[in-house]
Amino acid sequence: RFPRGAYWWREIDGTMPSLAASTKLVGSAASKLTHASRIVSLNKHRYGHDPSHYPLKSLRYVSTHPSLWKRVFCVAVVGIMTAFICLILLLVFALKPQAMAFGGGEWWSWVLAVLAVLLEAAVLAALLVSVSQSKAQTEIFTETMRLEGCWDETRMKKQRLIKDFNIAKKNYIVRIITFPLNLIPFAGAALYSAINATFVGWDYMDRYFDAIKLKGRLQRIEVLGEDRSDCAALFHRSTYDDDNLYARFGFIVAFLEATPVIGSVFFPLTNACAAALFACDIEKAGGPSVLLLELSEDSGDDQDATLVDATTGTGAAAETAAATSSLPYATDASK
Repeated sequence: RFPRGAYWWREIDGTMPSLAASTKLVGSAASKLTHASRIVSLNKHRYGHDPSHYPLKSLRYVSTHPSLWKRVFCVAVVGIMTAFICLILLLVFALKPQAMAFGGGEWWSWVLAVLAVLLEAAVLAALLVSVSQSKAQTEIFTETMRLEGCWDETRMKKQRLIKDFNIAKKNYIVRIITFPLNLIPFAGAALYSAINATFVGWDYMDRYFDAIKLKGRLQRIEVLGEDRSDCAALFHRSTYDDDNLYARFGFIVAFLEATPVIGSVFFPLTNACAAALFACDIEKAGGPSVLLLELSEDSGDDQDATLVDATTGTGAAAETAAATSSLPYATDASK
């Protein structure tokens, strides 16, 4: 059990441990937490709820909170208008030339031309509305956490403005390559969502990780189960495991956004609310479980220091325990 406060030894046997016992205890805790970190993302629903439910819950949540649905409505209307304008312009000016280029005007060439126009309209509309949409997502995410009472102004910060202009997402190349799968109704969208689920979920939760200043290495352990690169994660089974919380969340998010026309302009906004609801449950559970690894590493760095002063009964052990008890998530570190 991880220590809770400055007098944690009294919870064990009522006595202060010896120097050797303290060293062994801290070392054992660090070892166990390091081992646990390797499977930290594979514990089913460790924050209390199934993450795949958040995108659907967010639809009702947004509709019952005027401060959210007004923002969603305004941005979505602009996005849908932009998408329709792009589609009309491409149908008028690009459909016939592409049909002639594909097969000289044969019936099947018109089918291919229509599919190409739909894909081109979706990509063009997404690029045009991405910046304003990303900014709106950040505002919706922050406002949702405030409404739930989980946004701590003293230790959290909104995502930086520069990131709102960053259209390059995690695993972006694979998303571009697999994007045409969305042209196949349902089955194609499901396959696209399954391939990119973990990274889509990570992208949405990145706002929360940035807010609490979670290091990149700890983010990878939290999401992927181990500290591995994006490229290595693509070929690792745990990335696609149905027990991976971020994969479960990201699959539904990506599938909703694959909905024709409204998927790319409406659901990204409600999914930002879904990410905030997910983050609120993580906060209520005491923060990301990977933070225990950070605490264990801090303890490991102090193992060579003197743990107990022979004359005063104080030392690094008491100081470390007192510091631990003051951390944001130390109210119930056993979570």
